[in-house]
Amino acid sequence: MTNFRNLIEKCGVFIVALICLLPAGGNARGGNLPAGNSSAPAVSSNQLADAAGQATDSILIVQIDKDEFIAFIWIAPLSIWVGKYEATNAQYKKFNRAHDPKKYYEHVINLPDQPAVLVSWEDANNYCGWLNRNCRRQLPPGCEFRLPTEKEWIIFALCGREKEYPWGDQWPPPDAFNYKGTEGANIIYGLFHNEKFIRNHRDGFIVTAPVGKSGANEWGLYGVGGNAWEWCQDWFDETKTTRIIKGAAWNNSDPAILSVSGRAAGLPEKSNAMIGFRVVIAPRKK
Repeated sequence: MTNFRNLIEKCGVFIVALICLLPAGGNARGGNLPAGNSSAPAVSSNQLADAAGQATDSILIVQIDKDEFIAFIWIAPLSIWVGKYEATNAQYKKFNRAHDPKKYYEHVINLPDQPAVLVSWEDANNYCGWLNRNCRRQLPPGCEFRLPTEKEWIIFALCGREKEYPWGDQWPPPDAFNYKGTEGANIIYGLFHNEKFIRNHRDGFIVTAPVGKSGANEWGLYGVGGNAWEWCQDWFDETKTTRIIKGAAWNNSDPAILSVSGRAAGLPEKSNAMIGFRVVIAPRKK
């Protein structure tokens, strides 16, 4: 009985800790959309038609250190370069050497090629500023590093066609996309956490996957769906208290959250183990 009581107590600590890490307005699976304007911006059929023939063979490589590079893909309908992968721990540590997410309940999330999580919107925005100062000579004329807007994110998630999810319209997601599948499900977890998982989906990663192993879309962008939520540049609503996050993460299983239109919010100064970011190169605003 003593061992069983200890197990219950540990599970209780886990639940409380997980609640403390939630994005504003969400539950452990991101299942509740925040109050306010909970609809994503519309993308017109003309915009989708313009994007339909998008080529993905134009790549820009930015060297941020002697041993670290960021790959960007040219997205012609947006006239911007989009990070091929979510920003990694290795890349982010060039800016913040103290960054060390360590483990998430005994699961490693600090490998060099895993996405940089436990990074707030302010941290991600400051990282873009650091890139602008240190890599400006590698930028195309008149451009800057920044976070994508929500509308930009939606367009490079849709890849020029109407679809429900970043991978298409079918359910469940392909195993290449990192969501909460059967790899994290067991009797004890289900008993104490009352959490759902995606049946018939097994991506092999209980937490974040290396960015190159998180599903690629038709335009060659990895992790646009799953792995880690991604900070966007925009405020969530007119109150200007939270920022938009898109794409869902390794702990999500709700189809509404996994959809391209799914969105949630996070306080810009807060971070958790489910939120990362992606950098784009875009024309500097005048």
